[in-house]
Amino acid sequence: MSVWPAAAFAAAAAPASPPNVVLIMADDLGYGSLGCYGGDARTPHLDRLAAAGLRFTDFHSNGPMCSPTRAALLTGRYPQRCAWVPDEDLSPDYRAQRQANPAQRWAWGISPAELTLPAVLRSAGYRTALVGKWHLGYDFKFHPLNFGFDEFRGFMGGNVDYHTHVAGYGRKEPDWWHGKTLAPESGYTTELLTRHATEFIARHRTQPFFLYLTHAAPHDPWQSRDPARPLPPAEAYREMIEGLDASVGAVAAALRTHGLERDTLLIFCSDNGAAAPRGVPANRPLQGRKGGMHEGGHRVPFIAVWPGVIAPGGVTDSTAASMDLLPTFARLAGASLPADLTIDGTDLMPLLRGTGPLAPRPIHWLFGNAWAVRRGDWKLIGEGDRPRALHHLGRDLGEKDNLLAAQPSLVDELTALHRTWLAGVGRR
Repeated sequence: MSVWPAAAFAAAAAPASPPNVVLIMADDLGYGSLGCYGGDARTPHLDRLAAAGLRFTDFHSNGPMCSPTRAALLTGRYPQRCAWVPDEDLSPDYRAQRQANPAQRWAWGISPAELTLPAVLRSAGYRTALVGKWHLGYDFKFHPLNFGFDEFRGFMGGNVDYHTHVAGYGRKEPDWWHGKTLAPESGYTTELLTRHATEFIARHRTQPFFLYLTHAAPHDPWQSRDPARPLPPAEAYREMIEGLDASVGAVAAALRTHGLERDTLLIFCSDNGAAAPRGVPANRPLQGRKGGMHEGGHRVPFIAVWPGVIAPGGVTDSTAASMDLLPTFARLAGASLPADLTIDGTDLMPLLRGTGPLAPRPIHWLFGNAWAVRRGDWKLIGEGDRPRALHHLGRDLGEKDNLLAAQPSLVDELTALHRTWLAGVGRR
């Protein structure tokens, strides 16, 4: 953990021309789903990006589910440290809506008191846009335009039907927005979001911008592009990944078209591990899946490209996480952060530039009653007050060998580290 004083950011003078930042996030894309990570799907555009930049083999979401990771990414903080607004603080109209339809259990949202990445970049002169999925609160109190985004096109909830754009998870209502206005559109979700993203690039090509393109794919429902030609889930899932790859290609092409390729840091990642259709090895060679503490729940693809700055063809096994993006982008923009704000992430640019390694640090996960702590190659998984499994990831990436009984002193050390962290984020 580190605390970044505002003076430290102010001392790092903004570059003469601050780079654009394009962050493309897939939804539930597993570690082993892309061609460049050994997957079976055809992903030529992402494979080309990996060859042009730096590919991470040990990058992690800060949670094994959607919302915690998004909160960590936007705040630079562990999601457990972020403030969340409870049900009683929601607007009266929203509470009444929930009482009328108890199936809608959406009584939470990230606190407007949190300082977010788009707000930091907007203060540094960037135009900011969220195109795609929000999933950090449904009431307008939690609307992305209240958190530093200048523009929003997409959906507020966890998923939508790819053709009708009706919300899932029991809500069954339109969830397709232009700003704070419902704006129905015809078309396949992945392709609509791609169009809005490339149009944003074209509109703001003469000023620094931050584009956060958060795709729905390949999150369920697993739907093919042609509604008249439904596919079996496994085939639809593959098609959705290939459509996601085509979208990345279109965004990269838009940057080239407008002469912005060398002025833009382009990053691709996933929000957590896959929950793929039965029989699809989306997280291989990892054990586990979305929602769990094994590597398959939170180790995800991550590719960074910036011609002239990031050397092509690189692969790094340095351990990094979603929370690292805010301090990385803030330093690039020459932005300052409040001196009393605790930032858990670390600046990745020395690693991206090839000028230095990341300092060693432990990383923690907590989801419900399940938890994990990582220090070096050692990872301890627990539930409640009890450690359950100890793995050495350098020798056993698939987490098949439980060394809990063989390393009692190390188990005690890592358990103590976890408990200290819990106290630090206000959970104990």
